[in-house]
Order: sequence, then structure tokens, then C-alpha cells
Amino acid sequence: MKPYRRKFNLIAAKPDVTMRVITPNRWYESFQMINFEPEPDIHCEEIPCPIRFSGYGSRFFYKRGISQHFKEFQPDIIHLEEEAWSLNAWQTVRLKRRYCPDSQFIFRTSLSIPSKQRFGHLPVWIEKQVFQETDIAFPLSENAGKILKQRGYLGTQIPFPNGVDISLFQKQDACQLKQSLGLSDCFVIGYVGRLLHMKGVDTLIEATAELEFPFKLLLLGSGEDKSKFQELAIQHNLTDKIVWIDPVPPEEVPNYINCMDTLVLPSRTTPGWVEFFGRVLIEGMACEVPVIGSDSGEIPQVIDDAGLVFPEGNADVLAEKITQIANNPSLYQSLQERGLVRVQNFTWETIAERTYEVYQQLLAN
Repeated sequence: MKPYRRKFNLIAAKPDVTMRVITPNRWYESFQMINFEPEPDIHCEEIPCPIRFSGYGSRFFYKRGISQHFKEFQPDIIHLEEEAWSLNAWQTVRLKRRYCPDSQFIFRTSLSIPSKQRFGHLPVWIEKQVFQETDIAFPLSENAGKILKQRGYLGTQIPFPNGVDISLFQKQDACQLKQSLGLSDCFVIGYVGRLLHMKGVDTLIEATAELEFPFKLLLLGSGEDKSKFQELAIQHNLTDKIVWIDPVPPEEVPNYINCMDTLVLPSRTTPGWVEFFGRVLIEGMACEVPVIGSDSGEIPQVIDDAGLVFPEGNADVLAEKITQIANNPSLYQSLQERGLVRVQNFTWETIAERTYEVYQQLLAN
């Protein structure tokens, strides 16, 4: 996806870097098919290849077209942006061993809970093979790094968070779009993401039912629980208060975030899932939209002092937090300012520079 390819393009702009990026030609995510589209004036060579099992991070692998890049390109560093137990990781390790065994190897993980992997013993075996080849691991957070150790990886690791493309996600005039969506002249509460029970959208709907000032709720996304949320909205007489928007291409998301007066990520922890980052929070900060998040997983660490946090599943407290932002202009402005400061830790420019420094250290050692 375009907003998330910027990191490698920035690294490739370094005068001593030559980079090839191998990527799926099509990928199913957030209930939409995303086709690879080449970018003009890029510094890295992007190579889209066909895959099997699109949308399944642990199962997908390339059908053809990638072995030549290991054999001919002979990279000094192989940087895999996939989990260590995935089929793509095993495919990458096999090609490394066969064609470029001296290449340094990095994998990235977004582990959030120490859960067992599906599909039997194969992922565990793949993970051990990948660990043997790894020079540095990039966990998404310190918690992910702890889980990685529990799974048996004892090598070097450096936490690297998700990033935001501030050339796309920034404050902009959304008056026309707001008017077309019927969002003018009221306080707009927003959510961007999957419409699933674990994302806590029901908590958000219940919280808005308690509000005592003019508002609209903008929900951008799709998911299997959408009909349940729509029924809940009817029960609370909120049908006229909610604007439902189907998923849009990632580069169009900033347009909708800029329609919001606050962005809420109300995720709840389940036995098999916890919010491992919450990228939409930093996207909101970059657009100067005050953010509110639950205390699920990494959300409080991502927000830090740049937003408000409420106990997951607690609609009453969430309603209080929304009201605070809506009724307190000084708090609103303060959160905007703190968000802009906070987001600097997550820009692709910052993350690309840190990644490049690790590359240099890895090769020097």
C-alpha cells in the first residue's frame, strides 16, 4: 500500500544503498483488494510478484519470480517484513541458504500475545529455522520483543514501531467532504478500522448514546459485525447520527480523518487478540485530530500524553472523554499540539533513518 512503502524508498535514497523491494502484486486487506501501483520517481526498485493465499499473513507465499533476485542481486541484507513462522519466511530462508548464505538477515514481528500458532507443528518448525538465520529481529514493540524471547529467539532485537506518511496524513481542508456527508455544524466523532467485536465499535456506539450535545459518528470500514452494530444503533435511536462509509484506498483515508473532531480507537482484548499497535492513532495525530483510545494492548504506549485513554469496554468513561474534548477548547488545542510532537517518533523519515543506521551497524560488524 502506498502510504506504507515510503520507509524503503527513503532508505534507498541514501547514496550508498541499492535496494530491491519484492511485494505482492495484489493483496486483500480490510475487506478490499489492493492492487500494486508503481510510484513515479522512486529510489528503490519495486518488483510486484503473484502470490497464493492473499490476505493471510502466515500462509501467503510467492508463486514465482523471486528466486532470481536472490541469485543475481546477491543482497548484503535481506529484510523480511513478515512473521518468522510464515510460509513466506520459510520461502525466504530457503532462497537465502541456496543463493546468498552470507547475506545478513532481519525479520519483523508484530506479536501481541503469546498464543499457539495454527496449522499444527509446521509454523513452530519454520520459526526455529528462521531464528537460526536471523542476525537482528525488529519487534513492533517492547512487549512483542518479550514474547519473541518466550518463543525461543535469543538474538539481537531492536523495537521498531509502525510509521505514518506525513506527506499524506496531515491537516487539510475537508469542508466539501464534510458537507457532502452531512457532517457540518456538529461535533464529529470518528472511527477507522474493521467493524468487528474485538475493535470495540459497540462500546463507541453506546458511549455516543450518552452524549448531550450535537454530534455525528463517522464510521469508516467494514466487517462481519457491521449488521450487529447497525442493530445496536437502532436500539439507541442513533440511526440519523451515524454515517457509515465502506473501506476506501489507504491514500484516501486522510480525507475522512480530517472530517473528524476526535478519533476513537475503542479496542477490547479477547482470548486470542489484543491491539498490537493502533496505527490509526498516529494517523489521527498527524492530521491534528485529538485521539482517544482504550487501554487495550499497546494503545496507551502509542498515545502516551498526546491523547486520552479509557478502560476498554467502559462506555460511560468513553462518553466522558469525548465530552471533555468537545467542551474544552484549550484541551482540544493542547491535544492537537501534543499529537504533532508525538507523531515525530513515528514518521517514516524517523523510522527510515533508524533502520539505515542499523543496516550500517550490521554490515560493519
